Amino acid sequence: MAFLPFSDLDASVRDDIAIYRSSPLVRKDIPVRGFVYDVRTARLREVEASRA
Repeated sequence: MAFLPFSDLDASVRDDIAIYRSSPLVRKDIPVRGFVYDVRTARLREVEASRA
């Protein structure tokens, strides 16, 4: 498995959120959120996603 770098990490997380939200396997009343873990600071940061 290749672990490739992201040019825009937040955009990648937003794209993933959109994929999960559009999935017929995920109920629409289930909140879907995305986070980025910073390995240097050991902090978790939520990525704001559009509700579109």
